[in-house]
Amino acid sequence: MLEINRNQLANCLHELGIEEGDGLLVHSAIQYLGKPVGGIAIFHEAIQEVIGKNGTIVVPTFNFAFASGEPYNMWETPAIRMGVFSEYVRKLPNARRTSHPMQSIAIIGRYADELSSLDTGSAFDPGSAFERMLELDFKLLLLGADSNSVSMFHYCEQRANVPYRYWKEFAGQVRTRKGWEMRTYRMFVRDLELNPILTLEPIVASLKSHGLWISKPLNYGQVTFCRLFDFVATTDKWLATDPWSLVVNHTIKAED
Repeated sequence: MLEINRNQLANCLHELGIEEGDGLLVHSAIQYLGKPVGGIAIFHEAIQEVIGKNGTIVVPTFNFAFASGEPYNMWETPAIRMGVFSEYVRKLPNARRTSHPMQSIAIIGRYADELSSLDTGSAFDPGSAFERMLELDFKLLLLGADSNSVSMFHYCEQRANVPYRYWKEFAGQVRTRKGWEMRTYRMFVRDLELNPILTLEPIVASLKSHGLWISKPLNYGQVTFCRLFDFVATTDKWLATDPWSLVVNHTIKAED
């Protein structure tokens, strides 16, 4: 199996245009980047080397067990199916985490305290940590992950009020810095009867055509860089034109 080391990744990040002080929303599938020489820590070390002490790393730490009645503990509830790097960051001693029990993020760096303090009914509401990252001109970094993993897409879906999702509330026990509390949160859930299958490839193609989606091959996968502002602006325009435009199973459109 091909290997990857800290210097390789750091050089790749520099070549993509990531700079000191950047805030990064990181989605990962690091198994495609090769066997890490030094373990998972090298991914954190390489990113930190490039963005420096004034940079910020954010990873999704979603877990949907709260929807089935399980309590959410922001210190102990693991991230599920978010990749081993997200779970690694969540467990770092200096990591902070948002309170949303299903769509939380873990943060380290300059904006960790600010972002983790934002508590909204939906993870993508106005005033949420996701919106604040947009305001702070965060960048998207995909470490082996593909475009369909980009959580910021849900922010755009909510703003566009796409017809293949609907609002649902969930109540349960949440442990925050104030202790255990009964809380209600909401999520713009996918309509399972419609079962929409989505692709973000048209968004990626549009961004690439304007030089705004930059990828470099690395072993078995790709490392990709894009401004969140550019991703959201492009997606917003696409969904405004036709909210079904990214749904692969187009028969849904005829039934609407």
